[in-house]
Amino acid sequence: MPIPMRFESLLRAGILMFVTLLLIALLGISIVQAQSNQADIDELLHGEALAKTNCGKCHNVGLSGNSPNNKAPPFRTLGERRDVVTIASMLVNKQSPKHTGMPQFVITPTQALDIEEWILWVQPVAHGKRLVKKNCSRCHAVGRDDVSSFKGAPPFRDLSGLYPIKALEEAFAERIETGHPAMPVFEVTMTQLRDILTYIETIQKP
Repeated sequence: MPIPMRFESLLRAGILMFVTLLLIALLGISIVQAQSNQADIDELLHGEALAKTNCGKCHNVGLSGNSPNNKAPPFRTLGERRDVVTIASMLVNKQSPKHTGMPQFVITPTQALDIEEWILWVQPVAHGKRLVKKNCSRCHAVGRDDVSSFKGAPPFRDLSGLYPIKALEEAFAERIETGHPAMPVFEVTMTQLRDILTYIETIQKP
């Protein structure tokens, strides 16, 4: 190979390596964040699969619907009965829940934590929070201390001063315009709407 071509090849390889290292340095935090997010998703999906396989015969393990066994509460209502973050230790220690007939199965601490993560994910407040972040946060402040990016859009934490929160269910369900004039119309199921309002109630100013 002629020397100029060899030099050109080495130069290209050097530039490629430099660009690669520069991108890694610049995107390092994003890569770590992406890996962390993927780990969270993997745990959630693992918890969902475990719940469906081991609990789905009796419990409804999703975001809506009734349980096949009427003595087994739907997972989305478990937060009304106990602090959900105690469920993993309850499963590992084989502490019997209130309904009878629950099978005793061997579970590792990691599996129990992933099931607990799934149960947390289907709770109405968590579901409502995800929905408002996805559908409303472009205009409204949807947290306790953020700022609305659209001037005419009231922060969700102030809504109880403008409307009775319970009345918003009927307003949204009947597609009545509420809030600011530029507010888009979007369709939600009754479960989604109730979870949105459940979340909104938790962030109202005292």
